[in-house]
Amino acid sequence: MRVPKAFNDEYQTFLRETGLDNPDPQALLMELASLSMEVYLKEIAWLSEFIGKIERAKKAAA
Repeated sequence: MRVPKAFNDEYQTFLRETGLDNPDPQALLMELASLSMEVYLKEIAWLSEFIGKIERAKKAAA
């Protein structure tokens, strides 16, 4: 999944704050989920909400 320009700053801030570096939020979500839900629960929740926000924006634009 590519992050739309309108959401890029928000995603880059998240990456800086967490020290993570995957440019694909869906791939990062899967990576974190496979590692440990307990350690990355906050990040998993944020990514899930962020991906949902992107999907809602795409539907609204269509």
